[in-house]
Amino acid sequence: MLRLGHRLVALVILVVLPSAGLSAHAFDISEQDVEEARLEREEAARLRAAALTDVEAAIASYEALNAELQDLTFKVGRLRSRLDTYEARNRELRLLIRDRAVESYMSGPERDEIARVFSPEEAQQSILAREVLALAVDTDRAALDDLMAATAEMERLQEELAADTERVSLLRVESEAVVERMNQLFAEAAATYQEADTTYQEASAALAEKRRREEEERRRREAEEKRRQEVRAALGAPAEGVPLYVTPGFICPIAAPTWFTDTWGAPRAGGRRHSGTDMFAAFRAPLVAVADGTVKLSFSALGGNTLWLYADHGVEYFYAHLDGYADGLTNGQRVTRGTLIGYNGDTGNAAPGAYHVHFGIRPGGIMMVNPYPTVRAVCP
Repeated sequence: MLRLGHRLVALVILVVLPSAGLSAHAFDISEQDVEEARLEREEAARLRAAALTDVEAAIASYEALNAELQDLTFKVGRLRSRLDTYEARNRELRLLIRDRAVESYMSGPERDEIARVFSPEEAQQSILAREVLALAVDTDRAALDDLMAATAEMERLQEELAADTERVSLLRVESEAVVERMNQLFAEAAATYQEADTTYQEASAALAEKRRREEEERRRREAEEKRRQEVRAALGAPAEGVPLYVTPGFICPIAAPTWFTDTWGAPRAGGRRHSGTDMFAAFRAPLVAVADGTVKLSFSALGGNTLWLYADHGVEYFYAHLDGYADGLTNGQRVTRGTLIGYNGDTGNAAPGAYHVHFGIRPGGIMMVNPYPTVRAVCP
């Protein structure tokens, strides 16, 4: 039982304590731990069954004691009733014999001898009753015999009553002890099983949660791998852009009417090629985050005020030529999809008054791909 208690405590510590915060060790439980908890519960169930067997035996013992106690109580009552009857009969017989003796004494020469027989010191002795009867008439012999028999039976009943009364007292003490032990056995067995069952349930729940999280992690890794494969496939033809599932939840980067064309690869000064989509809109039209992620703010001669959005799903988005950033936006700040991040402008090498945002998409941080199919699908 001590070993069982220690293992139960260990499992409770393993399962319950790390739950706060869900750390890396929060579900550090194995199938072996659960199996051990299950075996402990089966052992507790066996002990409970054995205890219940003991309880049943105790109940049977108690019932037997109680039945004997009831019989003896009834018997004692009958004995007392019989004793009362015998005592009344004895009083009648003694009076009868005394009357006969007095009558004989008064009627004959034997009165001196009878008087001696009924001296105060010896009047209650059974031998005197026989002497009196010898002096009385023959018809009174039966009365004396009845007196002697009743007296003997009274003595026997009194001894039996004393023994039965003592037995009744012992039975009561014994039955109370049986009931107390019975209740103790049942309480101990029930508590042990409840503790083992609780530990098993907690261990099973922890293992199920661990498996659920492992399954979620496996699916996440599979999804990431699928996205990487899709990105690699898209990188083979960057001019065609990427499917929408590569940029999940994507929204239009300009929260205002905009117009644009597919200018991917168009020549630029210095022999460069255009690696984005120029999205024109009103001056200081609001620019928003197209996904949840972290921003990086910078400035360059070509892009003017620029912003990189490193999305949580692994795609990087580029905004250039901003007139300014949203109030309070700082470098490295986390933003959510749809958050205002800046305003449309013409900073950098953009033609003055040609207010637009140069928008770019770089999946996996590897290379830029044509954003036109993506923005065309979601922007009005």
